[in-house]
Amino acid sequence: MKIGFSFGRCIRDIVNGEVDYDDVAWIISGTAVKDAEAAKFVIQDYLYRPDYLYGLDEEKCYEVGMRLFNEGKVFQPRLQDIRAFRIPEGAVWADMFPTNMANNHSAKTAWDAYRFMLHMTAQVPEDVKENWKGQT
Repeated sequence: MKIGFSFGRCIRDIVNGEVDYDDVAWIISGTAVKDAEAAKFVIQDYLYRPDYLYGLDEEKCYEVGMRLFNEGKVFQPRLQDIRAFRIPEGAVWADMFPTNMANNHSAKTAWDAYRFMLHMTAQVPEDVKENWKGQT
């Protein structure tokens, strides 16, 4: 399962066959699209952008994009007044679970530690983090 970080680029990768639609858990998007009509407008804009959907089959792009939107797979933090998460430059996808860890104890230990820290710090307001860092 994958998490995407760009509505347009995720559509691109699915249309190009690089990612299977059924492997998408959700997409965290920087968009603020409130309804299906606005989603169509955004997809139309992406069709003219070389780094997004330019040159791809329009019908397939609309089909994939609207399916993602209508099935609730596009999470838009801006619509919830949530500050966007920082992601690495150029990142489009992240695997929810690392692959091939069964025989690698070090990778499994690192993954377990990461998940623990992620759980402990998820959505902690910045002012709380700053106040906590200042305490000795």
